[in-house]
Amino acid sequence: MNILAIETSTPTASLCLSQNGVITYSTEWTTPRNHDAYLFPALQEAMNQLGDERPDLVLIGAGPGSYGGVRVALAAAVGISTVKGCDTVAICSWLGLAEPGIGIISDAKRGGWTLLRPSGDICVLTLEQLKEEITNGLKVATIEDAALMAKHDIPVICSALKPTACGLIQAWNTHPREQKDKWRATPPEPIYVRPPHITAAKRKPWEI
Repeated sequence: MNILAIETSTPTASLCLSQNGVITYSTEWTTPRNHDAYLFPALQEAMNQLGDERPDLVLIGAGPGSYGGVRVALAAAVGISTVKGCDTVAICSWLGLAEPGIGIISDAKRGGWTLLRPSGDICVLTLEQLKEEITNGLKVATIEDAALMAKHDIPVICSALKPTACGLIQAWNTHPREQKDKWRATPPEPIYVRPPHITAAKRKPWEI
């Protein structure tokens, strides 16, 4: 199975190609914005590596993280899927970043903190709510740097975790078929446009 993975939810982004379980191309770049300037040359290199073959799956990191960055990856993935006739699946960028039983947090700005619970649920908490959960026994790691954690007095197991495209492929390969089927059945979209972050309207726009 050929899997092409793209992770652009943070300023440090990456692309990885796995062919029949072997990583045959991997690259990384860092930019605060304009991921597309680096993504498309990397995509060309990956497609050159595939040659006459095609990807069976395009795997996207859906965040949490940069909404614009994730959308760039999704747009590229939809284009590849349309031309090559393969599936596009978007999964949480943080899968596999921490040991089992450890939550992962990041600064969601405007006073909020995004938390990926050990159960796999994602929520946005206030700083006070997050600290209360930690006081009650929740252990957390973070993609943020240690200085930010110290500024807010948040104890963490480790900091500066980095989502990667290769990590997405590893997460995909280590999850059971039932979970993969659920991911395939979910529309590829950023985490932040999925409930509970954005809820469905009770009435359709044309009914209002």
